[in-house]
Amino acid sequence: MTKHEPAETRRRQIAEALLSSVAEHGIAGATLADVADRAGVSVGLVQRHFRTKDELLRFGIEHVEEQAVARVQALEITFPLRGFIQQLLECFLPLDQARAHEQRFWLTFLHRCYTDEAVAAIYREATTGMIVGLEEALAGAQRREELAADVDVDQVARSLVAFVDGLCMHHAADASLYPAESLPHLLSAQLDLVFTGGGR
Repeated sequence: MTKHEPAETRRRQIAEALLSSVAEHGIAGATLADVADRAGVSVGLVQRHFRTKDELLRFGIEHVEEQAVARVQALEITFPLRGFIQQLLECFLPLDQARAHEQRFWLTFLHRCYTDEAVAAIYREATTGMIVGLEEALAGAQRREELAADVDVDQVARSLVAFVDGLCMHHAADASLYPAESLPHLLSAQLDLVFTGGGR
C-alpha cells in the first residue's frame, strides 16, 4: 500500500484486515499490530485513521453492513420471487471467505449492543433494513399469488431474519454440524415451508 492511495481505500483495507484478524483471534485477541500487519501498513498509519480500538471496531461493523448492502443492491429481481428471496437471504450467509469473516465479526461484536449505543444503532438500522426489504419481496410474492394472501409478511420476514442469523451462528460455532455448503439447502427448506403454508 503506497502513500498515494486514497484514505478511504486505506480504511477499507484496514477494515478487511480487522475482520480477518477477529475471525482468527476474536475481538480481544485482535491487536492493532496484527491488523496493521495483515493490511500491510504500520501501526502508526492505523492509529492515524482510527484513534482507538473501539473506533476501529465500529468502523469494522459499518464495513460489514456496507458490504452486505452492496451485495443486495447488485441482485437483479427475478421471477418467481421465491428464488429471488433465496438469493437475497444468501447474501448474508457465510458462503465464501469474505462473508465468513463478516459474519464471524458481526456475531462476535453483537454483545456490544448491550453497552454501546452506537453499535446498537448500527445493528438496529441493518436489521430493520433486512426486515423491510424482505417484507417488500414477500408482499410482491403475494401480489403474484406465489404466497398465500393470509401470510403475515412482517412476521415471516422477522422469522427469516432470525433463521438466517441462527444458521450463521451455528456455522460459526461448529461448521461440522452446519457446513457452509449445507446452509443454502437449509434455507431453501425453510422457504418451502413459507411458500407452501407450512411455515405460517
